[in-house]
Order: sequence, then structure tokens, then C-alpha cells
Amino acid sequence: MAMTDPAHPVSRLFAGPFPAIEEKLLSRLPDKLVRAGGWEQVLLVPSNELREHLLRRLAARWEGVAVGASIQTLFDFALRLLKHRGVFPRELPPALMSAALSEAVREVYTGGGGDFAAIAGTPGFLPALSRTLTDLEEGWLGADVLLLAERKARGEGRAGKADRWAEWRRLVETVERKVHAMGGMTRRRIFQEAVSGFEQPGYPFRVSLYGFYDFTRLQWTLVEALLGSGLLDEAYFPGIFREDGSLSPACFYAMLTWDRLSRAFEGNVVILADPAPPDLRAVRERIFSLSYPETLAPAPVTILSAPHEEGEARLSARQVRRWLDRHPGEEILLVSRRFEEDAISAWERAAAEYGVRTVERLTVPLASAPPVRVLLQMIEAAREDFPRRKVIDVLSSPYRRPAAAKPRRQPRPDLWDVWTRELLVVSGNDWEKRLSRLRPRDREDGEGEAGEEQKAQLALLKAEVRALRASLRPLREAKGYCGLARDLRRILVGNFRLVDDASNEAERDRRALSALLSLLDDIERIPARAVRWPGADEAISWFATLLASHRIFAGERGGMRVPGAVIAGDLNTLRGVTADRVIFLSANEDLVPAQIDEDPLLPDADREALNRLARQAGFPEALSLQRRNAAQEKLLFTLPAAQARREIAFSVLRADAEGAVKRPSRYLLHLLAQFAGPGVFAEEWASAANAPVRFLPRSPFAMLRAEGPLSPREEVLRSWRDGFPPKDGADGIPWRRIVATLSEWESRQAGSSLFPGLGAAASRPTWSATELDLLARCPYRYFLQYRLGLTPVEEPEEELLLTPAESGLILHDILHLLGKDVLSGKGWGDVALAARKAFARFARENPTGLPGLFHLRCREIERDAAAFVEWERSRAGDPEAYRVAGVELRFTVAGERRLPAFRGRVDRIDRGEAGEAEIIDYKYRDGTREKAPLEWILHGLANQIPVYLAFARTLSPPPPDVRASLFFLKNGVRPVTVAGEQWKAVRDEWSAALSDWIALDRSGTFPPLPHHRFGYAGGPPPRYCDACPFADHCRVSPRYEGAKRETEALSRRVGEDPALQGIGEHRPAMK
Repeated sequence: MAMTDPAHPVSRLFAGPFPAIEEKLLSRLPDKLVRAGGWEQVLLVPSNELREHLLRRLAARWEGVAVGASIQTLFDFALRLLKHRGVFPRELPPALMSAALSEAVREVYTGGGGDFAAIAGTPGFLPALSRTLTDLEEGWLGADVLLLAERKARGEGRAGKADRWAEWRRLVETVERKVHAMGGMTRRRIFQEAVSGFEQPGYPFRVSLYGFYDFTRLQWTLVEALLGSGLLDEAYFPGIFREDGSLSPACFYAMLTWDRLSRAFEGNVVILADPAPPDLRAVRERIFSLSYPETLAPAPVTILSAPHEEGEARLSARQVRRWLDRHPGEEILLVSRRFEEDAISAWERAAAEYGVRTVERLTVPLASAPPVRVLLQMIEAAREDFPRRKVIDVLSSPYRRPAAAKPRRQPRPDLWDVWTRELLVVSGNDWEKRLSRLRPRDREDGEGEAGEEQKAQLALLKAEVRALRASLRPLREAKGYCGLARDLRRILVGNFRLVDDASNEAERDRRALSALLSLLDDIERIPARAVRWPGADEAISWFATLLASHRIFAGERGGMRVPGAVIAGDLNTLRGVTADRVIFLSANEDLVPAQIDEDPLLPDADREALNRLARQAGFPEALSLQRRNAAQEKLLFTLPAAQARREIAFSVLRADAEGAVKRPSRYLLHLLAQFAGPGVFAEEWASAANAPVRFLPRSPFAMLRAEGPLSPREEVLRSWRDGFPPKDGADGIPWRRIVATLSEWESRQAGSSLFPGLGAAASRPTWSATELDLLARCPYRYFLQYRLGLTPVEEPEEELLLTPAESGLILHDILHLLGKDVLSGKGWGDVALAARKAFARFARENPTGLPGLFHLRCREIERDAAAFVEWERSRAGDPEAYRVAGVELRFTVAGERRLPAFRGRVDRIDRGEAGEAEIIDYKYRDGTREKAPLEWILHGLANQIPVYLAFARTLSPPPPDVRASLFFLKNGVRPVTVAGEQWKAVRDEWSAALSDWIALDRSGTFPPLPHHRFGYAGGPPPRYCDACPFADHCRVSPRYEGAKRETEALSRRVGEDPALQGIGEHRPAMK
């Protein structure tokens, strides 16, 4: 056969679902390869993933050898065409392309003009711009079309829109110029050169198209050239066809491509039948049908009802295991509209537990590899002036090499974390100033081995922080891309250590390090004449963005060609990959929407304007619409049914990890309605569909009784639940520790183990009002804070602004300074001066958050303090006004009869002309709705006023009358006073209630009382659980989902336990 003769007498277009066209291709391909002669047979596919799948399928059914044949993407084929002509195009590596784009943006927006100038420097702008420019390239749109759009807008009098088109034109021209200056070619230029070569015959190729249901304009120019040259031998079009040969409404998005190809092949079209089961054929026929069925029937699909994302991975693994047990050797595919990294990891963990072999991800983000992630943390730490948390994370990483080759002490990052929190280290100079302030809590801790260990660890921490800062200092002083790459390479060599063994983790780290070093080599080759140095800070930000977008190969060798492995991935990436059974994951409204968001840089209205200007007969639209393009989303939803050979299942999340309810996709409901009628659009959609439902409960214990196969670990757990404990160490699992944890969960659900058990506790010698209030509010928090002495965990770097408590502390400090002046006879002094002293003192000793917000909050505090001083001055002339007799006084009150001894501190004491006494406490909150808390006092829930009144009786000389006032000072002054007569009316009841609470303390029983389940003297309680610093220790906190059973068990326990009887009287449970 001569090279100029066709490989087959007639070119044909085969069409049908993916399994049908795949079977036809695989049946014809061996014969074509044998008869190739001097021709090179090329099969063009949409993606490399489909290429891998076809090679695996071909290897499974054919034992021949293919010489002079290849499977390529369209872009790879364009490069192959140019190389055959002796043209070797150079597509810039990702680092150089990103640098060219970054330099183009800087050049365009140097003067500050343009609609995107305000966001051009933000981290997400370059990736978004890169995606939009790629769309323009794929649409074969250059500066000429943008110039036409600009002129048209000016002719219509729309100056703003014309300026926007001019801005886009400058961006496109500048990017192309920068790419050319760096010796590269854009994709549009590469395709243009490849297409122009068809004017010169002599290509030794025979080409087949497979799996394309749409083309960008850039791709179609090459396909049209293949059609006109006679090199295109066959085409395989995927679609669902009705009995009359027309395309299904579900494939409306592919209608234009189908029309073009069918006309190009002049009627040589073969519609292939697919021998799919009746249920699967019914799904394909009715999906997105325009009418409902006349007779209702159960939906012929399986629904996997998962409680949350992690549960979906487990339920999917059970379904896969069920299929493999029933049909060994069948191929299974899992697809999702968007397969996030954490979802892939969850699936891989669940599959490994159920003994399902998976195809590992072919590529992962380079930034997700642990060594690269640590490098990014180091870079971010240097940019942000070494914040505490990032520094501790870096120092704790096993990938970082310690500063000392052989440190005398084993580093203890856990202690470093605790100490830096206690010392309120935030960033910057705090590492030198605050670390020297650490003192042992007890004198004994500062002596002996414990004291020596603390000193050694502190010295080691200081040395490591200094070494880290010194190693990263050259980055801030880099003078060019070449210097930046060398400094980063020096950091990798001098500060990192990697495990070099045969483990999968070591292989992953080697690949990541190799890719990173290759990336640094590309950065070092960035020409200074084409890309200006933007400065160290901007270059480091650019490098971090580059790492986030770069991907590396991380799967096992063989990838999708591994026999018997289950493939999981993104729906768009795996389009065309067939399997016997398919699971469509996360078919929910948020992940499978009817519409997607528009491009924020080039919205659909602008895309449509460009399409009208560049429209050509016989060519696809230049730009695809996004929000207005529901047809594309419908086709993507249809693909799993078109890729399955035997069965399809849809997985639907009932809720997310936090418990928020999720709804199924409207597309899924529409499919179910085609069989079961419109009743599926109700809340109980699953039962209305009358389809098989695999339900996985949310409770881990209930999962063990759910339908479906169990993993070996679940089998052992279910045996334990049945009373047969496993042997410790079986299967390499420490079952004794696991069973102990599970037993604790069972006890918790029964009402036990929710709080410390019964045990007599020593009586406290004295009580403060704060301790009494906390005991009545939540005995468990009181136990942790005052009985155990636990310090709440603080995150000083997360404090963006002052908390209400810190604001109140500053206001108290201001009023203390002013009160001392009044007490000395100077009167109410200068508020501004006292405020400056208080602000400076607080800033020296505490983190202040963002400076701007701290300044604004300080102005508010100073304003409220000034308003209070004016209020005091206005009432000073009243003849019945009291005078200030003391400020910030500490006191103790001896115990008597049914009352314990008290201690505390009062903000202020005023005395009247006849010796009357008023105890005043400042409260920095709005007092508009505040009133005397007599009902709370009656039940021992508010003890500050009673304790102050008990102290007032000890004053000398004894006051004839006493009262206690709370001054609420935010947004104006509002005093709330409890006078002597009011106090006498509730004193006895308060004493009795206080005895009940103190008896609870002596009993050693400290149950948590969450605010959403226990009332406050018959009324709603304050929402104290929302800001509780010990919420991580609490098992019934309303801040966490999944605690409903434990909370109900706690309510029953409080109502039934005699030791907790007092709680029921003062804090009754709410329904």
C-alpha cells in the first residue's frame, strides 16, 4: 500500500454511548495497526486519563505489538506535526510562563489605571487571569478582536466598556510579547503554525478522533484541517441517541459538534447499539426527558444515603466491596463533579480498610507534599514577621533539620507551644522580649531537674528561632530571580532532612523534591531583560502562588493501567473512562448545581459580545458561557450513565460534617421524577422515588448494624458490641486501648463519664463571688478552673481585636487612676491622660490585635470613660450625693452561721453624710435592659451583690444603711441598685440556695450544665457556652454537633441523682 493511499476505502463516523464506541474502537484497532503499512496511526483523545484507560483496555484484550502507533491529545499532536516539519516549538515551563504573566500585569498596571488595578496585586488575581487568558486563546481571540470590541463600544457611547476592552487588549498584547521575549510560543501560535502546514502535503499520519463531544475553536481549526486533508480516517462520537437516531435532550450541549461531524462525513454515520441492561437503558432514555411518564415505576438506580463526607467514603467502599464480591473482576469507577483533595484521601483510607485496591491520584498539588508545605510555612513565617503558630509548626516538623547537629536535650515542641501561649508571644520581637519572662509556677518546679530542663528547653527554643530567622533572612535580601532560586535551594539543602528508604512516603518526598528543584532551575533561568525584579516580598508571594498551582505525579507506577484497581476522580477529567458499574458521588445541590458561577474577570455578557464579533459559520463559539450554560452541566450529569456498562448508583449526602442539612441535586430529582413522578421533589424524596436505598447511619455504633459488608476492623468492633472482646494486638491493632475508648463512649451515652465521679472534696476556706457564680453556672467549668487549676488555652495570634473582658479591664484601669485622684481631693482629673497611661500599660503586657482596630476600640473606651466622668461631675453638686471613700479595695469577710467566709475586691466605696455606704462595681456593657437580678440572687445564681453587701456590714464606722450598685458604662451610664430593704427580702433564700451550691462542691460532683438545656431560675440563661474556653473538654457543649444523646443522658442523670437534687431546684432542665 502506498503512503498516499487511504488506509480504508471509506471514512466513517461511529456514534453511541461510551461503552459502545469503545468496544467498536477496540475491535477495529488491532486490525488497523496490523494494516498500517508505512503510515503512523494516531488516535486523538480529549485527555491523558482517557489515553491511559484505552491503553489498559487494549492491553487486557490484545496480545499484539503496536509499532508506529500512538494515542495523543490534540495539543501533543499539534507539536508532533510541527516537529515533523522541522519546527520545534517551545512552550514555556510553568515557572517562566507565570513570570511572564506576572511581569505583564505589572507593566500594564504600573500607572494605576484600569478596572483591575485595585486587585492586580492580590494573590488570587494571577491564577484567575491565567484561566481567562486560556479561554481567550482556546477561542482563537487575539488583540484584533478586542480592538473591534473597543471600537464598537466607543461608537455606541459606552466609554467605560471601551476602556475595559482596551485594558484586555493591552493585557493580551503584553503577555504575548513577554512570552515571545522569553523564547516561547503561546498555544494559539502553536496551533496556528500546525494548521498552516496542511497546505504542504506529505504527512505520514492516519488519524482517528475518539471521545470528543465538543471542541474549542482552537481545537476545531486543527480538526477541520484534518478533515480537509483526508488524514482523518475515523471519528468516534459519544452520545445518547433515541430510537429515531436523534440526539437525546441530555446531550443538547454536544448538538453543534454532532452536526458538524455528521456533515463532514457526508452521511457515513453508524449509530452503535449498546447491549446495556434494561434499567440502565431506561435511565439513559429518560434522563432530562421533557415529559413525565404516564405510569409510575420505581427508579432503576441505587441511592447511597450518606450522613456526611467521611461517611460517604465508607458507604461507597461498602458498595464497591459488595459489587466485587458478587461480580469479581468487574471494573468500577467513582466520579464526582469536583473531587477535592480531602475527599480523595477519605476514599483511599476507606478503600484500604475494605480491601479495595485503588488507583492512586496521578497528580497532586506540589504544595500538598509535606516537605514543600514546610517550606511554604517557613516562607510565610518570614513574610509575616514570624508569627507564633507558624514558627512552632515549622520547629515541630520532622522534615526540618535542627540548628544543632546533636542537641544536648531532646527538643520538646509541645512545651514550647504551651510556654509561648502563656507568655502571649505573637510575632516579631516577642521572641526575644517575652521568652525571658517565663517563671516556674511553683518554687519547687524551678529547682532540681525540672528547673534545669526548663532552662535548657528555653535556651534550645531561642537558638532554634534565631537559626530559623537567620536562614530565611537572605530571602528578604534577594536581588533577582536567580538569587531567589539559589537562596531557596540553599534553604532546602541546609534546613531539611528526608527519609531515604523504600516506603511510599519516601518516594513521594523524592518526587516532590525533584519537582521543586526543577522548578527552581526554571526560576533561575528567568531572563532579567524580559522580566524585571519586582522586589523580594512580591517575588516570594509569586513563588508561593506558583507552588500552589503546580502539580506532580504521585501515583504508583502503572497508574490507571493497574489491573483490578478502582478508579476515582473528577467527572470532567475522567470523561470517557468506562466501567461496568459507576458511583456518582456527592450528587447534592451545592456540588452539582444547575448553574455555575460566572468568570469574575470576563462575565457572560462580555463573552457573548466577543462571540458576536468573532462568529464564523461552521466554527464553534469562541467562548463558552458559564452561568448561562446549563446545557453543559446537564451533559456532565449525564456522563456517568453514558460511561456505565451495567449499573449506576448515586451517592447523596444528608448533611455535612457539622450537621447542616443538604439537599440532593435538582438534576437527580428530575431523573427520579421520570420514573416515580413529581412526588420526589418533596422532603422525603428517597422514599417517594421507591428506589433501592443504602442507608448509613450517622452514629458509629449504628454503622456496625447497617446493611452491607463490613471491613475486618468493623467485624471485630461488632463482635465486641456483642460481648466478644478481641485479643489485643490482633491484626497489629491495639484493641485494648480502642475498646477502652469505645466503652467510654457507651458510658457517656448512658449518662456516666460525662463529668468527674462522686468523691468528697475538701472545703474551700474562702469564696469569691466569681467562684460562686461559676459554680452555679457550670460546675464542670468551675472544677476545671478552680479545683484543677487548669489555664484556658489562649491563641494570642488569633486576637484581632480586644475582647469585651479586655476592654473592661482597660476601662477599670482608667477609672482606678481617676478614682485615686478623687480620693486624694483632686477631683475627677484628665480622662485623656489616664487613658493614655492605661492603653500603654495594656499594650506592654498583652497582645492588642490589629493596630487599627485597637486604636478604634481605645477611642470608644476613652469616650465612654469621659461620659462617665461628666456624669459624676453633674451629680457632685447634689446635697444627697455620696463621696468617694475608697477605690480598688480588697476585703475578706469571716464566715457566720450558714454562710462561708468571703473574699474579693470592690471597684469603689462611697459614703454618705450620715455614714451610709454604697458598694459600686463597674460593668463595661450596655445597661439598657439591665435590672436588679433579684430572682437570680434568690437561687444563688448572682452572688456579687450579696457578697458586696456582706462586706459592707464590716465597714468602720458601721453604716446605718447599705446598698450595692452596678454601673453599666457602655453607650451611656445606667446604674442598677439593690437597696437594703430589697436585700433583706431575699437574704434568707439566698443563704439557703448558696448552701445547696456549696454542698455540691463538697460532694465532689461537678456536672456540666450547658445553657441550651438548663434554665436560670425558671428563665432563659445567658449563652455562656458560646465563649467557654474549656469547650474542648466538654462532652455536651452546644458548640459541637453529635452531642444530643449525651445531653439527654445528662438531663436524666441530674433529675434522678440525689446528689444533684439542688441543681434541679435552681437550674431546671429545659425541653
